[in-house]
Amino acid sequence: MSLPAEFQRIEDGQKQTATAMKACIKEYNATLPAQVKTSGGRDALLEQLALINPDMVAQETQKAQPLKVSGTKADLIQAVKSVKPDAVFADELLDAWRENPEGKVLVTRQQLATALAIQKALLNHPTAGKLLTHPSRAVEVSYFGIDEETGLEVRVRPDLEIDMGGLRIGADLKTISMWNIKQEGLRAKLHREIIERDYHLSAAMYCETAALDQFFWIFVNKDENYHWIAIIEASEELLELGMLEYRKAMRAIANGFDTGEWPAPITEDYTEELNDFDMRRLEALRVQA
Repeated sequence: MSLPAEFQRIEDGQKQTATAMKACIKEYNATLPAQVKTSGGRDALLEQLALINPDMVAQETQKAQPLKVSGTKADLIQAVKSVKPDAVFADELLDAWRENPEGKVLVTRQQLATALAIQKALLNHPTAGKLLTHPSRAVEVSYFGIDEETGLEVRVRPDLEIDMGGLRIGADLKTISMWNIKQEGLRAKLHREIIERDYHLSAAMYCETAALDQFFWIFVNKDENYHWIAIIEASEELLELGMLEYRKAMRAIANGFDTGEWPAPITEDYTEELNDFDMRRLEALRVQA
């Protein structure tokens, strides 16, 4: 296509440079109608189309508005719900799950897999499996009572109890993580676990309030791929220690209610002394010095 003669401004014999040719084309383009836009939103395109075909635009505007196919996630969800109010989206299910209306504990797939592996290890253990699947077992039964000495209300709920012809056995299931403890040190570590967490005190409460004759702890290691199990019975001396500590704690609680005074666990200044182990270390180092 060539420019109309009136826009061909380059005379014969004059050098036809690119700049001169662009000037002629620009002058010609300025006389043409504005170009119709071919991009943008629906409303913008209809506005452009109305310039050349208003009848088609009139027909198009009678149709239902098309759903949005761009925008934020919330906008798109509302667009779909405008035509299907009962639509349920994955995000809504996840939000409802996270809100946790029933007080459930949320777990990941990895946590679930670990829990199932621990369950399998427990059920396959020759002693734990029999306790946990015993036909006479009862699980997490609550017992309520009144402490005779202090008058305080008491509630206990052992994880497991079994009535074996008049012999009442109780048990608690405990998860531990002891991957870095040497085998010869495990018994001592489990003993410290029981004492430091007052498991013996709880066991004494269980035995007194729920009338249990024996009490066991079922410890299971929760470290991945190494779910070993230890069954530990509370000895008479350990239960006696727990009961005496329990009675001491109950008297302190009762005194707090009676007086309204709840003393701090440490009320006096003191000098830190070496224990037997550290004293032996000190003596050994003195010899080497």
